[in-house]
Amino acid sequence: MLTTRQLYKQELETCRHHFEQVDLSKERGYLMKYTTFSANVENLLPSIPRKEHETLFRELLLQQVFTTFDQKCLTAGDLVKLRGAHNVLDKEHSPKIYCTYHLGSYRLLTSVLFRKGVDCVLLVGSNMNRSQGAEMTEHIEGLREKHGLTNVFRVVETGSPSAGLTVLRELKAGRSLIVFVDGSPETAPEAGEESQFLSVRFGQRRVLTRKGVGYLSHAAGVPIIPVVSYRKSDMINVLHCLKPIRPIVRSDRDMYCQEAMQQLYDSFWPYLKQYPGQWEGWNFIHLFLEPEIVKNKSLNQVKRLAFNENRYSLCDLEQAPILFDRRLYQTYEITEDLRDLLLNLHEVDSVEDVVGQEVFSELVDMEVLH
Repeated sequence: MLTTRQLYKQELETCRHHFEQVDLSKERGYLMKYTTFSANVENLLPSIPRKEHETLFRELLLQQVFTTFDQKCLTAGDLVKLRGAHNVLDKEHSPKIYCTYHLGSYRLLTSVLFRKGVDCVLLVGSNMNRSQGAEMTEHIEGLREKHGLTNVFRVVETGSPSAGLTVLRELKAGRSLIVFVDGSPETAPEAGEESQFLSVRFGQRRVLTRKGVGYLSHAAGVPIIPVVSYRKSDMINVLHCLKPIRPIVRSDRDMYCQEAMQQLYDSFWPYLKQYPGQWEGWNFIHLFLEPEIVKNKSLNQVKRLAFNENRYSLCDLEQAPILFDRRLYQTYEITEDLRDLLLNLHEVDSVEDVVGQEVFSELVDMEVLH
């Protein structure tokens, strides 16, 4: 007779088997998704060689399959290993702001908290709510029925004009908040929203992060609890509770927000380095990167021409070849002739004679040629 844990691992192996039958390279949009993923890894975690990026990307896609399965499996939360000061997950009268990240089976935190009887408010983007909200609600209702739970579960969309006031009211009513602090595509900065974001160090770059978590913590006097989810090599899910971040009464709110958000990203970084193939954020972190100022080389600095493959990637899409800037995340549609030229520069005596002085100067200024 197999145990619940053995049955769970067996189901994950079935998921893996089905995943490995798919030819990912033929999936629509695979090339651009992978190229963006690769650029993000290179910009934040350059210690990982580019030759390992595709294996890492496939690992992430498989982890997403596992995460989806965990959302449908009511017993997955019962099998989670708790690490750190995990008593902060237990039901108490005082509310908390649980800050987690899109690492591992990240939806299990909500499942575990609800299973423990905690009144929960889940803060998510509208797109995530549309795509995953129904599954999450179904999961919660399944737990409610299975275990006879009566605690509150509510979803609040970040894009709602009244989201901040709603969440503040919920915190003051004694309900705890669950936030994905590393963001999502629809919560990325847009023009005119600069005042809502802070700049924090993250790996080799700086990222923009919403300061709402720090503001709510300070305004409501509620501690922030960083919780990291990851899946070990033996397939066991872990929720690791890190040191709480507590607001100081009468402290400067802006200063607290900056320090709290930096601490949240600093706390996450060691786990991201250890489990890079489990972070869904690689697919969208470029939307939060603080722009870098790129100093272009002038023509007289160029001695030997070569295609700058460190900065650019060539992608053959259905419509036309694309030149992708891995540093600025810009795409340029190019001709097949230019694509072939860039791939075979060693066969050309004078690039300028082939493309003309104007195009040649542009390629050098953009550092396509260096």
